[in-house]
Formats: sequence, C-alpha cells, structure tokens
Amino acid sequence: MQSTLASSGVATVANAATTLPEEFRQGTLGAGNSDEGPVPKENYKRMSSGIVYADLKKGRSSDKVVEEGSRVNIQWLLRKANGYFVDSSEVSGGVPFIFTVGDGSAIPCVDSGVRGMSQGSSRRLICPIPTTYVKGLKDGAPGPLPVGYGPKRQVERVMTVRKDVPGEYIFFEIQVTRVS
Repeated sequence: MQSTLASSGVATVANAATTLPEEFRQGTLGAGNSDEGPVPKENYKRMSSGIVYADLKKGRSSDKVVEEGSRVNIQWLLRKANGYFVDSSEVSGGVPFIFTVGDGSAIPCVDSGVRGMSQGSSRRLICPIPTTYVKGLKDGAPGPLPVGYGPKRQVERVMTVRKDVPGEYIFFEIQVTRVS
C-alpha cells in the first residue's frame, strides 16, 4: 500500500482518501479468503437512513421477497470499517440469525438492509454507527450479536470510542437463506 504520509510525516485526510485502496474504503482489505472483493461504485445505493448497500448476488425472481413481517434466516459476516474481521455466523457453526423484519429483534441496519432481497441473494451493507448496536451487545439486544469476549469488545470500542469519527462504519455481508 502506498504511504499516505505527507512530507512532514503527518497523514492528511484528503491525501488518505485518494491513496487508500478501494479494498480499504469498502472494508474488504482484511477479507482474507472472501471471493467478494471491491464492488464498482455505481452498484452502491444509499437509503434515506444513510445505510449504503450493494447486491453481490441476486436470488431467483420467483423466490419470495423480504418485506415487513417476513421471517428471515440470514448468514452474516461482520467487519469493522478497516475491513478487519470481527465475527460471522460461520464461526458459530453456521447457525443463521433468524428474525422477523420490523419487530425490533435486528439492528436497524440489518432490518432495513434485507428488505427487497430474496432467498439465496447476498448483499454488502455499509452501516453508519447510529444504525448498528446502539442498544448494546447484551443478551436480548437486537442482533445479529457477535459472540465471545473479543468480538464484543471490538464492537463496543467502535460504539463508544469511534462513534463520532467521520467515515466510521460497520460492514455486514449478509445472505438470505430462507424467507417465510
């Protein structure tokens, strides 16, 4: 990666924004073995809530579409804004996160982000901090919740220390495995 340091040795925001690779800006730099790399900028759409999403894989048009009141099973992967892996449903033995859209059991980003998807489709969500874990990470809080001390501490750090940092996001990659 090219250095973002100015001649004085201090990074500037403007310089960083033009020299950071697209993989960093999309949270995929630390993706490891993921086949999903950077998505072309024109594929992203912004919701009124500030959530940005891009469809990675479309489901079949004949499949049921997720809407308010749908019961949904999703597989998920969670990363910090720098692409650093935090947690995923795969780490928990592939157990999906199951919720009813609109009932408050999912964080706002995921609840809004699955709407319009169909079974088998996958989507990348770029979630502003106020649309994520604002109600905390305790049992019974909206999910999907990271498990274990380490992943929960990472998310807590973002929610407390970095919540006011411009450009700080939490990234989800979700796949809808069932809609009923």
